[in-house]
Amino acid sequence: MTSVPTALRACALLLLLAARLRITTASVRPHIIFIVADDLGWNDVSFHGSDQIPTPNIDALAFNGIILNNHYVQPVCTPTRASLMTGRYPIHLGMQGYPLMAAEPRGMPEGKILPQYLKDLGYVTRAVGKWHLGYYRKQMTPTFRGFDSHFGYYGGFVSYYDYILQDVYNGTPYSGFGLRRNLSVAWDKVGQYATDVFTEEAVSVIEQHDDRDPLFLYLAHVAPHAGNRGKLLEAPQDVINRFPYIPDPDRRTYAAMIAKLDESVGRVMTALQDRDMLDNSIVVFISDNGAPTIGTYPNWGSNWPLRGVKETLWEGSVKGVALMWSNLLHQTPRVSHQLMHVSDWLPTLYSAAGGNTLDLARNMDGVDQWESLLYNLVSRRDEVLINIDEKTRNAAIRLHNWKLVIGTTRGGRYDGYFGASGREDPATPPYNATAVVASPAGAALAHAMQVRYRRPTREDVIATLRASATVRCEPNSTFNAPPCNPAQSGEPCLYDVASDPCELNNLARTYDNVALHLRQQLVRRRAGLVPQANLPVDAAGADPRRWNFTWIPWGECSPPPGDPQLCVPTPLPNRPSDYPVSS
Repeated sequence: MTSVPTALRACALLLLLAARLRITTASVRPHIIFIVADDLGWNDVSFHGSDQIPTPNIDALAFNGIILNNHYVQPVCTPTRASLMTGRYPIHLGMQGYPLMAAEPRGMPEGKILPQYLKDLGYVTRAVGKWHLGYYRKQMTPTFRGFDSHFGYYGGFVSYYDYILQDVYNGTPYSGFGLRRNLSVAWDKVGQYATDVFTEEAVSVIEQHDDRDPLFLYLAHVAPHAGNRGKLLEAPQDVINRFPYIPDPDRRTYAAMIAKLDESVGRVMTALQDRDMLDNSIVVFISDNGAPTIGTYPNWGSNWPLRGVKETLWEGSVKGVALMWSNLLHQTPRVSHQLMHVSDWLPTLYSAAGGNTLDLARNMDGVDQWESLLYNLVSRRDEVLINIDEKTRNAAIRLHNWKLVIGTTRGGRYDGYFGASGREDPATPPYNATAVVASPAGAALAHAMQVRYRRPTREDVIATLRASATVRCEPNSTFNAPPCNPAQSGEPCLYDVASDPCELNNLARTYDNVALHLRQQLVRRRAGLVPQANLPVDAAGADPRRWNFTWIPWGECSPPPGDPQLCVPTPLPNRPSDYPVSS
């Protein structure tokens, strides 16, 4: 008969072995840091060739990892984020149209999304920043959709110091406070710069994380999205003062906003390295769409030399800034022309985390690109459905090197070429590769790479990579094709975007068989389209004046009283409420 002490020792040994097995299993799963910039222009990261706005920390990741120069997103923010979270094209979600309004009573359709899949693999999931996928009901918010915590805002944007979101419905403005920690209002951050606040939260998440478990950190910045009317652009004045060579004052403020975004990347990388987590991390940085140089909420960003701005189907809108860094990657650094779509990240990251993609939903449009990225293999997709909008009657698709665009946006006002080239003023300081190597991100990566006996990219190699990542566009005499203006002609536009990335030469008549084939592909895709689910705004119900001037999940609170914790938000300290909580 086994003695009690012997049995206890055996149990203790089994528990110790189980704990060690848990640590070993968890430690092989990489931490995933996914950073999303909002409305960042193609030409507004210096690794794409412009000297005007230096981004040394972002560049350090790019020049030591993979620059994804063929990464497609959606024309506007909500569809891109829905595609990222679900692995599906927005046309299969009914989310291919206009972004969610603050008072719109809908959200992303039910179903398992990225953080829930990663939780199945043992991940701790944290969201910081923008959501913009619905909050009418609390079940639509991040902590009910797979995130263990959320610090940020539910709507499309907030101002950078007061966290107010103002929407206008039928000519009437509705203004409310938007910053939250989970379901509670976060008044304590008023007066602090949003990019810094979100960065500090991300750093705190990393510092407090139990690294025996893998971490998924989704950091979705407000920057450089424009704020409310009357104060579209905001940045600390001392940072604005770093750009005296930019003559346009709005562009100068925008540059400061990018500088703070770049600083954020450096601080996050430093925090990961300080916790010895960077060596076993996958870092992705993308923009949700191109910059709105002009428009309802212009931010003076630049997609130069690409055509179009946010909302359009031109490359300046849907070919987004993107990069990936990880010590796990082979054959880096490199500039990748592997075709990708934002929907690919769900299966790709699930696969990178050790998951079996056969466990994913069968109706997923995203493609597992992990091995292609890991070993520099051919992309697993040759086609990207850019979008089909059945209401505005425009659509675009890419197949191999060909891209077909049908229809236009807002009467063709955004169909041109906009934004600073970054080469206008000879006073612009030249590119500083030394600053990239010496940046906080550069230093953090150097330490992490030493673990794998790798060296960071040299300055002369940086110059070569930067030249390779820079898009150059000139009229191609071999095409001898006219430009395409669908707003005037109503004709389809066909481009060989591998040779003509700026969409200068319309080949629809020269290669009419290709144009016909792509049109047929769109017709085939159109058959599976889910009609747009946009709903009329509920301005009366969502009106922040009813809820102590805050935006809340008002569907939980009408009719009153609803959930007291949620429906009776704490007023701004030392400020009496001007309106009743509910009516």
